[in-house]
Amino acid sequence: MWSEQPFEKRLKTSLDRLPEPTGTNLHADYLTARRYVVDEVVRNIPRSEPDLTDHSETHLADVMKQVCALIGPDGDCLSPHELYLLAISILFHDVGNLHGRRDHQAKIADIYNAARNGEARFHPERNAVLAIAAAHTGSTKTGDKDTVRDVTTLSFDGSRIKGQELAAILRFGDELAEGPHRTSAYLLNHHGYKPENVIFHKYASSVEYFIDRSEGRIAITYTFDLELVDGKLEVGQGVKLEQILSFCYSRIVKLDQERKYCKYYSSLLSVFKETSACFIFYYRGHKVDFEIEPVVISDIVLPGDHAKKIEERYPRYDVDSLIRSLIDLCERS
Repeated sequence: MWSEQPFEKRLKTSLDRLPEPTGTNLHADYLTARRYVVDEVVRNIPRSEPDLTDHSETHLADVMKQVCALIGPDGDCLSPHELYLLAISILFHDVGNLHGRRDHQAKIADIYNAARNGEARFHPERNAVLAIAAAHTGSTKTGDKDTVRDVTTLSFDGSRIKGQELAAILRFGDELAEGPHRTSAYLLNHHGYKPENVIFHKYASSVEYFIDRSEGRIAITYTFDLELVDGKLEVGQGVKLEQILSFCYSRIVKLDQERKYCKYYSSLLSVFKETSACFIFYYRGHKVDFEIEPVVISDIVLPGDHAKKIEERYPRYDVDSLIRSLIDLCERS
């Protein structure tokens, strides 16, 4: 059951500023699109991709929540038409998964056309939405990853639309829409996912993202319940601590790359200058007394510096050393 989101209330308020009947008509068009995507598409994605993390209406609502946090409370930062196209693009950005995960961003058009019944009046909207939504992942026609670059300045209903701004906001909001709600604890505990996909669901079950706009940072918290099995640490479902730590390190670097990439194209995202991550461990239901400084990756680059891995920046995060320390603490508890 869909519940109205704060982003949608903001959209409605913004559309109400337009001359009538424009605002009312656009809001009705939005509701029609939402009904189609929720009822006909996203809830059926598990039929074609049963091992994906969640792409249902819960994910759409979470992307809207993260987008709200990213753009902040300023009601005039985006025009009513831009908010409308951003909302429609959020609805359609993942619908291609209905036809398989691979290149799903290139499979949006058919579903969009079905939702809008091929009506000519939606052609300007289609031009904008397909460009904005397709840029949230994948590669360009030339084979590189700079997908937002290809989103040109758009027009809609006589208004100029900052296409790259909207594409960057959607892309980063989608990147940050992660957490336990995207997986099933029951399926994890009962071998409901293919072995090669368990790591993605374990990651989702263990991470929390916090968008701290006032401090200009994205804060990540990882929480793991440790198990000592045959002298080695696991985090449940047979996932080795070594495996999940390496996966987390790669995701921290990827998220920071997305932060820097998206803010290049978005003035609204320019306030985010830092990515931080902290790790919390529990053993037998109690927090492990293991103090380790957070990982912080900022925009500060000193002359002569080279790109460093997490372990180079923070030697205590060397996987082998960290695991040995935790094993010692768990064995003594």
